[in-house]
Amino acid sequence: MFFKPKANLSDAEKSRIELCLQQIAECVGFERFTLPVLNRKTLLAVYESERDPQQVIQFLGKHLDHDVSGIQVRVFPQIAQSTCGGGCGGGSCDGPSGLPGRYDAAERTITLDIQIDSDPPMGLATLINGVVCDLLSQNNLDSERLPERVDLAVVGTGLGMIRNRIGLVAKQSTCWDSTQWELIPRPFLDCQSLAYANAIAAWARDDATPEWSSDLPSDVKSPMRKSLKFLLKTNDSFFQPRAKRSLLTQSQSEWWKLAASASASNQVIAIRHLESDGKLDDPQESLLLEKLSATSRAIILNAIAATERMVSKHEAVASEAVVRELRTLTDHRDDEIRAKAMCVLAGLGKLDEATVETAAIMLEDHQKHLVFAGVYALSTLDSVPERVVPSIDRCFVRVLRACDYEFIDLIVAAYRRWLDDPQSHFEGLLQDSPEHLPIAMETLQKAPEPLVQIRRGA
Repeated sequence: MFFKPKANLSDAEKSRIELCLQQIAECVGFERFTLPVLNRKTLLAVYESERDPQQVIQFLGKHLDHDVSGIQVRVFPQIAQSTCGGGCGGGSCDGPSGLPGRYDAAERTITLDIQIDSDPPMGLATLINGVVCDLLSQNNLDSERLPERVDLAVVGTGLGMIRNRIGLVAKQSTCWDSTQWELIPRPFLDCQSLAYANAIAAWARDDATPEWSSDLPSDVKSPMRKSLKFLLKTNDSFFQPRAKRSLLTQSQSEWWKLAASASASNQVIAIRHLESDGKLDDPQESLLLEKLSATSRAIILNAIAATERMVSKHEAVASEAVVRELRTLTDHRDDEIRAKAMCVLAGLGKLDEATVETAAIMLEDHQKHLVFAGVYALSTLDSVPERVVPSIDRCFVRVLRACDYEFIDLIVAAYRRWLDDPQSHFEGLLQDSPEHLPIAMETLQKAPEPLVQIRRGA
């Protein structure tokens, strides 16, 4: 039996990294992503030869073909050193990169919190990070709040062999809505993302057996080789540095065409760029419906997000067929898809009797994002069926006991919208939990007055 090669990352994560690399390359030049990968020994030897940080910066500038003459280095060792908890090797990790130091774009200054001699790998990694930050900054690409972008640029330009051995992420944070790349940027590359970035680096240089990969730590090396095999076999990447094509400014017709390609990465990234001037034409609607019913989780999620984005500008995008497909997705086996589809339907004001029932069922779930989706959906209604009120009440008691004020505020505002006398309802509901009644009453007093008092639906 033959098995298709796979990348070490999901379609969503793979696409996110490729889009970020494309953004960087279109800003600083594709040629910098085919520069030689410098091995760890070479990078360390640059400092060992003269032990001069400025000499290292000059070397890095020559490698990148970047003018570094205006960069200054300041060394202010911290009195009390601390570790980041992620196996970084020591040093202060208060800087935005998670390394012992920081780059100041306004002054073009790299500040080191350690003497390089005390920890050469950490010191050199910080200098490399600073020079790459400067490259991005001088090309008007914001990097101050996006250290992961700097990590990708470091690896992509061939300067990542020291960074590869520094673990800055002990536990990767997660968000239930994985489509919000821009709103919730990752702090820096975790192990799996670092492996894929290195695979891209080798593939971009058409190097099937990179010698430098032998120096990768084992937890990076194995997934890197898996993804390199995948890339060499399929060439499935939105980021194609050897083609040197600027893709991010292409027309909408080109994005719609790319969304129909076979590549999952191309589809995800194209879907994220889809726009509409009004009601979708038949081919566009057919394509959107196809993506909403795809087998790929990432494609479905981003198609839901694209629908929400386009409808926010043109309501006509929400045709009966599109709304029907979104309603179907509220019963999908994937929790994130169910929650996202429910939230979008609620925002569109397209909940029907079946989705209201589904929203009520979500309130009983242990997954917080499903509970949120159910509460949010029901809170958009002017009235709710009597049969779903017990589920809402049980959910309210649970969030009161957990002191989850985000949910408390949302549910109280909803009660106030549905009920003529929410105070009496709370008193009856919480008679066995009198300690929680003051929280409910205080929240009720702060809740905004509804425009119209509407009783619960029959």
